[in-house]
Amino acid sequence: MDYDLTRLGPREFEHLTQALAVKILGTGVSVFGDGRDGGREAAFSGRMRFPEPDPGGPWNGYGVLQAKFRTRPLGTSADTGWFLREVDRELAAWGNPNSSRARHGRLPDYMILATNVVLSSVTGSGGIDRVETEIKKLVAKHRLPLKGWKIWHFEQIRTFLDLHPEIRQTYDAMVTPADVLARLRRSIDTRSIPRASVRFTPGPGGGSLVTDDVSGNMTDRLGLHHSIHSTPMGVSLVGGRPDWLVKPQNVRSDPTRLRIEKLAEARWLRELRTSDECAREVGSRVREQLAGFTHILVLRVAEAPPTLAYQLCEVPRDLLVERIAAANARTFRQVNTGFVGDFSHRNGDWLFRLNLDKPTEKIRVGYALEHAIDHGTWTVTLPSPRTLPDA
Repeated sequence: MDYDLTRLGPREFEHLTQALAVKILGTGVSVFGDGRDGGREAAFSGRMRFPEPDPGGPWNGYGVLQAKFRTRPLGTSADTGWFLREVDRELAAWGNPNSSRARHGRLPDYMILATNVVLSSVTGSGGIDRVETEIKKLVAKHRLPLKGWKIWHFEQIRTFLDLHPEIRQTYDAMVTPADVLARLRRSIDTRSIPRASVRFTPGPGGGSLVTDDVSGNMTDRLGLHHSIHSTPMGVSLVGGRPDWLVKPQNVRSDPTRLRIEKLAEARWLRELRTSDECAREVGSRVREQLAGFTHILVLRVAEAPPTLAYQLCEVPRDLLVERIAAANARTFRQVNTGFVGDFSHRNGDWLFRLNLDKPTEKIRVGYALEHAIDHGTWTVTLPSPRTLPDA
């Protein structure tokens, strides 16, 4: 089974690798929470049941797990280079006697480096062999006492998820159609369910991103969901497009704005102290992250029983990037949880607000609905009478 690991985001990818480490290495794995991790998402000590079989036998010593997540993979060659740079940075920190992890931590005997990027398996010249060769050089370069390491790249993680469905099914982005059907069979048995009616209306401007395939996929999912539940579906639109960033939103809170609760996860938010730092870091880091997406979409859910309307709106990425590039120290002000910044349209209208939430390490966006692009609406008429209770 194939999986789109990029849909997890950096934090959930870390959580996924931690869960896999506990499952594969054993319950002796110690998992670390959010915040500064000191070069480790998890640590383990003693005799492991991994790797097995292996000529050298299972690991026996102290080891760490480090996750490296790429928001938008570009292809095996570019991704391999990115991953090696990340590994070099990590190993350099372990090898630097003045770094906090080297001074206050314990140098590992073993290391697992997990990443969502695909590494080519071509013998000799592929990404897997290249990474193995380069890590040997980096270990020598940074004078590390590593006895062994393993790379959990995309294909390896995919295999782990196939073998351990109980972990896969914990994450909505990893749930397969077979998982959904199995859950439905267990929950509804053979009872008859009245079908919800779903109708799609394209946006007024033409040129909608919603193709027939996307419209049909969403129609089927909404029809199935609302044949059982009256509450809105809380999952992202799936259209087979990895370059779409889609966030669901219920409009009851503010019908004039599009809300993106997690435009990005960023540990660097905790380091921000001044408005100058905000402008500098947002101007570089957020723009770089947004460059990885061609479209920023929000699925608005308007409730008016017995109907619901799912409207697909787009926040113009280039306009968002342009206005962020114009940010300066006056743009941001400090609040209890971090900083907020208000941005204006070219015509002077209020356009959007960035909320830099330090405790949760999330960047939130509130965008003026009037300046968004309408790609169309799925109108759902709920079935009546209802035969099953809401979950």
